[in-house]
Amino acid sequence: MTTSVAPHLVLASSSPARQKILTDAGIKYSVMVSDVDEDAVLRQAQETAYSHGLGEITPAQTAQLLAQAKAQDVAQQLVATPDAGALVLGCDSVFEFEGRPYGKPHTAEVATQRITAMQGKTGILHTGHWLVDTRTGQHTAELRSATVHFASMSEEEITAYVTTGEPLWVAGSFTIDGFGAGFITGIEGEFHTVVGLSVNALRSLLAKNSVSLPEIWKKS
Repeated sequence: MTTSVAPHLVLASSSPARQKILTDAGIKYSVMVSDVDEDAVLRQAQETAYSHGLGEITPAQTAQLLAQAKAQDVAQQLVATPDAGALVLGCDSVFEFEGRPYGKPHTAEVATQRITAMQGKTGILHTGHWLVDTRTGQHTAELRSATVHFASMSEEEITAYVTTGEPLWVAGSFTIDGFGAGFITGIEGEFHTVVGLSVNALRSLLAKNSVSLPEIWKKS
């Protein structure tokens, strides 16, 4: 009698927040970080869009394009390795504020400018999910978006928050699961979408590949 081998999930992200979500959800996975040049991916996508008479790529499309690029890159890296039959999950988050995409600010100056503009207002966090089943070559995608409402903040609070360093390396210059939690008055959508990986979206992607969520849970 043969026993089917449970599929293995590979997360194409170095994000501690995404890894924590999977760990907390009881999911067994490994990590392989992509070597994707995100700027090059978006530049090529925008050129293609213009050549077809289309306009600017939207923040939601940006999140999905980068999630796709990450998953495809890692899936290619896995060829001829022990994980060649894995399910590869790529994710990317982009914050949309007043129609503009906000990625990671990288510097305190940019973070301060963005948070000053965002405080007391509302934006949308888009998280793209892309799953590559390396067993079949099938690609499936899911975009989740959540509206985020920010509290009004004083200059002292903004300075203190930026000084923590936390907003410099996250999409939109804020987190909902760290120092920034106290400055968010509410969200419309999934909490995990704002953090950067929707487990419900993952469940949906798995189902499209004939895999159930319990199949990738850690076995006690």
